[in-house]
Amino acid sequence: MQTLLVEQPWIIGAIGAILSLVTFFGWTQTGNSIAFKAACGLVATTILLVLTNIWVVSDREIVHQWLMETADEVQKNQIEKVLKRIHPESSDRVANSAAQLKVITFSALRITRIHSIEIQTKRQTKKALVRMNVFAEGSIRGFEGKLSRWIGLTLELVGKEWLVTDIEEREPQHEFMNASADSVLSNFTTGQR
Repeated sequence: MQTLLVEQPWIIGAIGAILSLVTFFGWTQTGNSIAFKAACGLVATTILLVLTNIWVVSDREIVHQWLMETADEVQKNQIEKVLKRIHPESSDRVANSAAQLKVITFSALRITRIHSIEIQTKRQTKKALVRMNVFAEGSIRGFEGKLSRWIGLTLELVGKEWLVTDIEEREPQHEFMNASADSVLSNFTTGQR
């Protein structure tokens, strides 16, 4: 419900507008003062909920903004800024990815699709699990190339900063294939039944 209130203003606005119009129509047809008061209350409530949506920024929206800023920094080859977004106790996979970032010169990087941003709160720790697809163009030691990948990120909120604690990288269609399809394909390519 919280997600609906702070991340979907058009749904709230549309429902409020429809209910307000129906009650105003009821008032014009009957002249009943209760319908008029209900319509005015619905208009005021709708405006209040939409304004609340504008003022409140959810964790999902903050993480989305963080992803866009990080992608922009990578595209601009501001690798030192990107490295500051890594948790000091991150996994080896993050360290390997950070090392790769240092040798690549990016000419383009964009997030083509964010599949999900899940916020988890356990005790005092808040984590975000992000699944997305990215497209990159760049060069390494004079060799140019393009690459599309599925990326899974685990972020942890430390103070007021979201930091990367783990990363998973796969083929771009990974999100669309479930575990049973993966096992069928691997058995097919290895000749097992």
